Amino acid sequence: MTQPPAPYTGRSRLAVWHSRALLIGVAALALLAGIGTAVGSSGFPGAAPVEQIYAFGVIVDMIAVVVALGVMIVVEYRRRADPARRELEVNTRPSVFAIIAIVMAVLTVVAWVVSGGPTQLLDLAQGLRARYMYHTGGLFIAGIPWVLSLVFGTWGFRPRGYAVTNVLAAAAVAIGGLLAIVATVAALVYGAGLSD
Repeated sequence: MTQPPAPYTGRSRLAVWHSRALLIGVAALALLAGIGTAVGSSGFPGAAPVEQIYAFGVIVDMIAVVVALGVMIVVEYRRRADPARRELEVNTRPSVFAIIAIVMAVLTVVAWVVSGGPTQLLDLAQGLRARYMYHTGGLFIAGIPWVLSLVFGTWGFRPRGYAVTNVLAAAAVAIGGLLAIVATVAALVYGAGLSD
């Protein structure tokens, strides 16, 4: 007669902690970017269907980030409430999410650069009338990598985790966040009639 296996105590597990501040901060940024883009797009000319489609795509992307991070925030708070997890050793291995996030961020930047995004920033800096569709065309095309760079980067950042992947995760979040700000400002400027 075989003995039943010993009950699992969880001592061999490693605790993975995520930054609640970063989760909430990036979700708030995405929410503000979505709202700002919606406000800006309400002033778009009626004869600008491409720009309206691009703005809608940006709003959908930001909603996706808010929803995904909202779920992750709930998961992280529930994990933190578990006293057994607090006694576990912290996982300091590299984060695969952070590596995927930086790859997605680079893909998003490449799409944005190829579509003329940086040129539009230079035009704005010189006081020239920029084009909204060039500001956001690459972001619209690379919407999925953009969302994944923000979501995976935020989830891949681990306090007390592996330093290199934390840097990669922070870089991915910074890139995605800056592009969200660029898209929002572009929508507000175009909606105000200050760009084409």
